[in-house]
Amino acid sequence: MKSRIFVLVWSVVLVSCAPSSRLIVGTRPPLPSTSPYSSLKTEIDALLPDTLFPPAQVGIKIVSLRSGETLYELNPDYLYLPASNEKLLTSAAALAVLGENYRFATQVCFDTVASPRIYVKGSGDPMLITADIDSIARLVGPHLPAGKRWILCADLSLFDDVSWGQGWTWDDEPSTDAMFITPLSVNGNGVTVRALPAATVGEQPIVSLEPLTSSISVENTAQTVADSVRTPLRITRKWRERSNTITVSGELLVSSPGTRERLSVWQPEWYTLTLFREALAAQGVQCEGLVADTIPVTAVELFRFERRLDSVVTYMNKVSDNLSAENILKTLAAVKVGLPGSGDAGMSIVKGFLTVNGIDTTKIVLADGSGVSRYNLLSPSAIIRLLMSMYGKPEYFSAWYRSLPIAGEDGTLASRMRGTAAEHNLRAKTGTLNGVSNLSGYVNTADGELLAFSIFMQDYPGEVNVLRRVQDKIGTLLAELRRGRL
Repeated sequence: MKSRIFVLVWSVVLVSCAPSSRLIVGTRPPLPSTSPYSSLKTEIDALLPDTLFPPAQVGIKIVSLRSGETLYELNPDYLYLPASNEKLLTSAAALAVLGENYRFATQVCFDTVASPRIYVKGSGDPMLITADIDSIARLVGPHLPAGKRWILCADLSLFDDVSWGQGWTWDDEPSTDAMFITPLSVNGNGVTVRALPAATVGEQPIVSLEPLTSSISVENTAQTVADSVRTPLRITRKWRERSNTITVSGELLVSSPGTRERLSVWQPEWYTLTLFREALAAQGVQCEGLVADTIPVTAVELFRFERRLDSVVTYMNKVSDNLSAENILKTLAAVKVGLPGSGDAGMSIVKGFLTVNGIDTTKIVLADGSGVSRYNLLSPSAIIRLLMSMYGKPEYFSAWYRSLPIAGEDGTLASRMRGTAAEHNLRAKTGTLNGVSNLSGYVNTADGELLAFSIFMQDYPGEVNVLRRVQDKIGTLLAELRRGRL
């Protein structure tokens, strides 16, 4: 028995040491990419560095919108995390189903039949800010019956009470990337916290909130220090306690220019209503309590604050705003299915839109409207199908195309591809999660031929800028492309 074991082990050693004709140091197997143009295939393949493989997974598809010809593809039907490329689906469906002129209408009404009450009905407007609240209060204040003490009511009937998207992770809190979803929103359902060093070492840093409101409190245990930081300054919210108490701890150098942090707000509908109560108080209107209630038929409308869908879609895609996407998803449901609007019902509308436009929804996974969820799975081929279909729908393509970030100019592409042929030319939606970076959209070649492209990259443990640089090089290559040189 011992001799047999020895022979077996020695055989394994000999096999493992034997030279292999398949392994050649310093080279990689050819990428499984295809193109009818060998020069284009070679150029794009060369832009994908060996350092991405492994572990990164890359999928690319590039199509001419003039001829429908596929110019290049690499793993186009594999499924990837779309991240904020998901917003392409949400915005396209919204423009097609609701129309660019659809209005998010925040209503303010009052009623004195049972008791003096002021109602604010949330419309799902994701772009409402403190300045809007103040303006509404100034406009309605003079028209309210004088000498009454009001109860301020939030009508939240437009959406259901599910405050996060499907598949969002618990440790996203308190990031404003995973803000809470409600039809009555303000400031992206977040608050800005600023900390400046005190003038004297040993004192607490100066902490301020934007906006300043009684609905948010601060616990400041931090300290201003002279020359070395042992415990870095930390600004967070007591999210485990479901509290809107901001905590500031650690140390801040006296020479520091200060720091700024954006945090989500727990139950943002009450944050919004409190800001409105404070704005009404500045107009001499006193409100005793805050409650949730629907507007009765006896109520009188005082004011309607409206915002067009195309403005929201542009804001959503340019800056990649998650709240806009989730509010649009639930608005689709509320308008087309019925109250209260839910994410699930909204997603069924998006899937129906995709099916009509030639995308097989049985081969993808859709969970939320924004792409925060890691349940989502899309392919470059599905995105290209959408880009091509939207291009063929002039009745809403223009608004959709305008909503996309422009390379070197605005939105999430403001600092990318500057000084290249893609600057002021390429329009595309970014998508970023940990280990994920995507870019999908349109670019004009040097010949004026409009191309649709989708680049998905995931499972990369390094800096996301590595992936973005590759995408930018591909975008620039496409912008420089001339048919005569293929």
